[in-house]
Amino acid sequence: MKKIASVAAFLLVLYLGAPSAEAGIVYLGVQGGISRQKASLSGISFDQDTTFVYGAKAGVRFMMFAAELNYFQAAHNIDSQNPSLADWRNRDVDYNYLGVNVKLFFPVLIVQPYLTAGYGYYTADIQNIDKDKNGGWNAGAGVEIQLGKTLALTAEGKYHHVKLNIDNESLKLGDFTLMGGLSLYF
Repeated sequence: MKKIASVAAFLLVLYLGAPSAEAGIVYLGVQGGISRQKASLSGISFDQDTTFVYGAKAGVRFMMFAAELNYFQAAHNIDSQNPSLADWRNRDVDYNYLGVNVKLFFPVLIVQPYLTAGYGYYTADIQNIDKDKNGGWNAGAGVEIQLGKTLALTAEGKYHHVKLNIDNESLKLGDFTLMGGLSLYF
């Protein structure tokens, strides 16, 4: 009986999730997940730090393509054992991104994988040291699962790259984010 109920529930989800011509093309969404940051200066390594990341997105989708305005924020810890950067030890880094991404979807009935790339402005503020903002790029892949005409679940992995000038040092921030989210189509 459980097997029949499971199959029936799965078929119902497939039926409700099938794309429709009436579905909207404008969407708003929220996202959250983890961010793993790997900061580096020339010849100096930092401990990697993983933290919670959250954000919002708004986009327009047409056929296989989407353009999306994206924002996220994460608070990392930065730590280096290098004696020349003693002031940087155990500092919080407020890390933000605001930019535009494009997506290329590979439409399948319900599960729609996609590739994404974008450019935007990254801000890093190392507590009581310095802050900077600069343009950088990101690229990744994800999947969107349609749950009816107006609701979708998303999962996405992205690599972000930016160079910032913090305390007269050229800090490279490599960051990998893995986020899940919810999108509402209008």
